Amino acid sequence: MHRKEVNELNKCRVGKRHKNSRLWAVALGLLALVTLCVSAAAQENTAKYWIAKGDDLFFNKSNPLEALESYEKAIQINPDNMTAWNGKSMVLDTLSVQTYSKILNLSETKLAKNPQDIEALQTSAMALASLGNQEESNQFLKKAIDVYDREIKDNPKNATAWFLKAGLISILNGSEEAISAYDKVIELNGSKMIDALITKGNILLNLGRYNESLDTIDKAIQLDPENPSVWYEKATYYNVLGKYNESLDAYEMITELEPEKASAWLFKGNVLKALGRQTDADAAYAKAKELGHQE
Repeated sequence: MHRKEVNELNKCRVGKRHKNSRLWAVALGLLALVTLCVSAAAQENTAKYWIAKGDDLFFNKSNPLEALESYEKAIQINPDNMTAWNGKSMVLDTLSVQTYSKILNLSETKLAKNPQDIEALQTSAMALASLGNQEESNQFLKKAIDVYDREIKDNPKNATAWFLKAGLISILNGSEEAISAYDKVIELNGSKMIDALITKGNILLNLGRYNESLDTIDKAIQLDPENPSVWYEKATYYNVLGKYNESLDAYEMITELEPEKASAWLFKGNVLKALGRQTDADAAYAKAKELGHQE
């Protein structure tokens, strides 16, 4: 994508975002104008004041970062204020467009020097997909897969290339086609084998192939029983099937392996709560909070 096209994409995308935002303003009509007028005399400790300030910064002064701060202050004062949350959403939408457009500009520069720059190809695909341009995103995915294919041709036992290729195939063509690539990684028995088993197990779970999924996860556990990731996958498997006692067993192992990880205790608390063991759940939540989890 040329710089001019990127700029046009940015203007187009931002234009659409602003257009939608202004449609909301038009729909609100005089109410928005009244809010702006009243806010001049309003106290700074009101959500209405900070919403009006955010609107002014966003729509009139084109300063999304300061507008975001204003909407955040409104939300701090009134966490249930839907107008403040809508303002925050509009700003984040605009900032994300600007960010992805910047990423595309940087990737374009790198690809001009090296059309096979794998990082630039994959980053471009991600940015374009995030901007809603799936067709062009797919073109970059195909180019990235071609790069991995060339690496695999030069070294058929390059497990990392097979693993990364499988991930791109999963995005481009769906999970079914990716499974064979993950199988190749597993066959090579390299450093990416456990990751391939975990990912394959998750794909099979999402496809509803539960027996195959469990077999794959159990194989990963047999090979690397002290890897928390394989136990998280097993817990997820049982959560999907509603088998919370078995899921709890997995989380017991996880909290043994990662006793200082807040999220492990949080998820364990969720399972205990699902089992009706509220006292035990509260203890797990308290541990999560002690370790830094913020509600």
